[in-house]
Amino acid sequence: MQIILNESGVEVSPQSSLQSVLEKTDHASQKGIAVAVNNKVVPRAQWESCVLQENDKVLVITATKGG
Repeated sequence: MQIILNESGVEVSPQSSLQSVLEKTDHASQKGIAVAVNNKVVPRAQWESCVLQENDKVLVITATKGG
């Protein structure tokens, strides 16, 4: 099935969890990230239980230093 990850199409297995997709794309191990699915923030504790659906939009935001 197809999802949108940071504005790029990604092919994933049906019934994929958010955690598995983030691991597949090397985001899961990063510190200081926030993840939203269809414009709703998903806390890290819920990544494994969040099952993605066809055409879901996943946004991964990385915190940066600066000022």
